[in-house]
Amino acid sequence: MSGEAQSVVSLTTHGRRIEDVWLAIESIGRGTVRPRRIILWLDDSDVRLPHRIRRLRRRGLEVLRTSPGLGVHTKYQPYIRTQPLDLPLVLADDDIIYPPSWLEGLERAYEESPEHVVAYRAHTIDMNEDGSFQPYRLWRSCDDASASFAHFATSVSGQLLAPSLQVELLRQGDAFLEQAPTADDIWLHRTAVLAGYRTRQVDPGQRHWWFVPGSQTTGLNAVNVGGGGNDRQMELSHTEVTRSRIREDIEANRLEPPHG
Repeated sequence: MSGEAQSVVSLTTHGRRIEDVWLAIESIGRGTVRPRRIILWLDDSDVRLPHRIRRLRRRGLEVLRTSPGLGVHTKYQPYIRTQPLDLPLVLADDDIIYPPSWLEGLERAYEESPEHVVAYRAHTIDMNEDGSFQPYRLWRSCDDASASFAHFATSVSGQLLAPSLQVELLRQGDAFLEQAPTADDIWLHRTAVLAGYRTRQVDPGQRHWWFVPGSQTTGLNAVNVGGGGNDRQMELSHTEVTRSRIREDIEANRLEPPHG
């Protein structure tokens, strides 16, 4: 499962999804490049590992236990709190089957622009005149590979965080529990903007990989998107500094001449 890539892959799972997370992990392990480490974080000390996870552990998967209470942030918070922060960190979801070139593409984009967050799928944030954010459901799909504070990465297709950004996430402490408890991507983006990291896509267009069959019967999408959870957490998380940086990049993009 592990190889000579420069990055670590981290993910978590919960509940019944532990029976199927092996599909996501196996797809990563069969990539054109394999991560330096691949870690599955579990916050349930009583959960019994399915035989497929035990088999993957014999092949190099690390299964690490952590305290409960971090929710969706379990995919990265235990890592930055307990592990050396000297390698790029790639975040993956437990319900996606990743293509063979997935990690290779992220690392290539990071080598081209190590000063940015790189991701396969991003939205373009828009703001109102009063400095509030337009509703998440109205944001446009990102359609280029430029870097912008107004680009918002989603971990579902994978995103890579530089070591210095991991250090900043650690420095920000537990504020995410109050400001973005169910929206790890919002906290990651807010902290990246605060630390001066713009986000760029690996390719010009969004990429969304295949869902593990049956995995969408549960999840936070209905609450965060349909129920307005993302909008509330965006407003709570962002500061005057981050809002100003996002607005400046939105305005700069509007002033650019049309491509072609």
